[in-house]
Amino acid sequence: MFRRTIISIICAMCLVPAFSQSWDEVKRNSNVYLFGEGWGATVEEADQQALAALISKISVAVSSDFTITEDEKSTNGVLDAQSYTNLKVQTYSSATLTNTERLVIDNNQDEAHIGRFIKRSELNKIFEGRIRILKEHIRLGMIAEENGKIDDALRNYYWAYSLLKSVQRPAEVQYADEETGKNIHPLTWIPERMDNIFDDLEVKIANNDGTNVDLMFTHKGKPVSSLDFTYFDGRNWSNIASVKNGRGTMEFSSGMVPENIQINYEYAYRGQAHINQEIKSVLNVIKVGAFRGSRVNLQTGKEKASTTDKTYVQLKPASKKNATISPVADEKPYREVLSKVIAAIKTKSYNSVQEYFTEDGKDMFKRLIQYGSARILNTNECAFYQFDGNVVARSIQMSFSFKKGVRTNFVEDVVFTFNKEGKIDCLAFGLDAKAKADIMNRGAWPIEARQTIMEFLENYKTAYALERIDYLRSIFDDDAVIIVGHVAQRFEAVNLRKDESATYRNNKYVRMTRYGKDQYLKNLEACFRANEFVNIRFSNNDVRKAKYGEEYGIQIKQDYYSTNYGDEGYLYIQVDLNDRKEPIIKVRTWQPEPDPEVGLFGLGNF
Repeated sequence: MFRRTIISIICAMCLVPAFSQSWDEVKRNSNVYLFGEGWGATVEEADQQALAALISKISVAVSSDFTITEDEKSTNGVLDAQSYTNLKVQTYSSATLTNTERLVIDNNQDEAHIGRFIKRSELNKIFEGRIRILKEHIRLGMIAEENGKIDDALRNYYWAYSLLKSVQRPAEVQYADEETGKNIHPLTWIPERMDNIFDDLEVKIANNDGTNVDLMFTHKGKPVSSLDFTYFDGRNWSNIASVKNGRGTMEFSSGMVPENIQINYEYAYRGQAHINQEIKSVLNVIKVGAFRGSRVNLQTGKEKASTTDKTYVQLKPASKKNATISPVADEKPYREVLSKVIAAIKTKSYNSVQEYFTEDGKDMFKRLIQYGSARILNTNECAFYQFDGNVVARSIQMSFSFKKGVRTNFVEDVVFTFNKEGKIDCLAFGLDAKAKADIMNRGAWPIEARQTIMEFLENYKTAYALERIDYLRSIFDDDAVIIVGHVAQRFEAVNLRKDESATYRNNKYVRMTRYGKDQYLKNLEACFRANEFVNIRFSNNDVRKAKYGEEYGIQIKQDYYSTNYGDEGYLYIQVDLNDRKEPIIKVRTWQPEPDPEVGLFGLGNF
């Protein structure tokens, strides 16, 4: 089924009309075509020259239709409109200009000669494609904002705004709001929306011990689900620090906490732009003024003990919304053990609590405290639940700091699971509130199934962070379908006559790489060795149940971070949960974006 789907995708993208004109005919019909020529030692080198020449002619042809907004003029001072237009058009790279054609004029060993051309009637399609992309980012930004994911909202809005500035007439672009049905004008709506987000953000100090300053971030009075920021430590700006469920932290040299700290809310996300070459090129060219509301000043005052964090773990009763989850009859012994573990983390006396773990628990605890610089942030949100003979403690908020990387600080809700003997058998990084709600609100499914899915996803994401390769080996089926996909391009020959030069159509398609279990895990081990850390964040999950048994298809938005790399995409996992203690992954795929033909992979594709 999967193979047929992929073949259909590629075939659909490759159905293009043949083009048999010679290069002389193209040049003679300059009123019909725009063209560029290139020469080089290789076909690739000649093609790049030809593409650059074509882009230059496109920029001249469309320059009269490009408008420059007032903020771009003020940002650039004296602005050469033609040069700026040319830079904008150059952001439409070979991957974007899918409706251009390539002709090999001369392919001798000494020097290749390549021609690139496009019909003048096709020019508007170049910009229409970018408008579709920016509208999708607006839609994603709205969803993220509604769910309190302020980082995703700001990133999508800013990228949409930058893409908007690269089209011909930004002021004429409209977006239809799905909820209200009204048309909005993104050119004015996006910056206003971003300003409103900044106005509604508030940050307060939760704790200041003279080295670490713990923060609470809220949006419209509620803890933000996720947010990113940098801060000025008196000498330099920090790397990106992450906020989860309202909690964030700043780290300084001992006794060197400034009385006034500047904080910048991240919104451009240039470090992540490499996941989409089109967005990366646009961010490098388009001029957007800074959002003043993105920078705030925070008065730290004198050192003060936390008003919320205590070594002794407080009990948060199960909420009425989760009444179907069994409360713990006697939580006292579990709370006492967890309090001792937290005290050991704070004082770094890890050996003193080894007796409270199983062998598997000891291994996970060791990996946890070695995952960067681990520190307790808050225990007041901890709640105890009974599940399948085990006791689950959610959530001990911790921060993890690293020395290298674009991101050097993460906040995680750590989940401790006690076995039937009262020992800690498992530690995991919990899902955020929205991801948990997406699963737990599936009222038609038994509570055991919902809890099992949530437990599986938490263990899965944690296994990557704590480099638990043996665990990952145990949960992947020996015959698992493991697919990694990315957008690529291929030149298809559409004129193969011996007496004429070859003509090629530039086709965009999804390149699928399938790995066997052993090869995938081997690649993963190499990734672990090459990076100080790996961190995965899930959001926007959609879970579907197969017709038979306890097999589920999980589509989930994934943000991936490591020391030198970061990306975002869509993960699909098909997992057999008939045995809760031994989940088996049958399918694992990753896509950088929904496929234009089939969307996101799911149960129907396998």
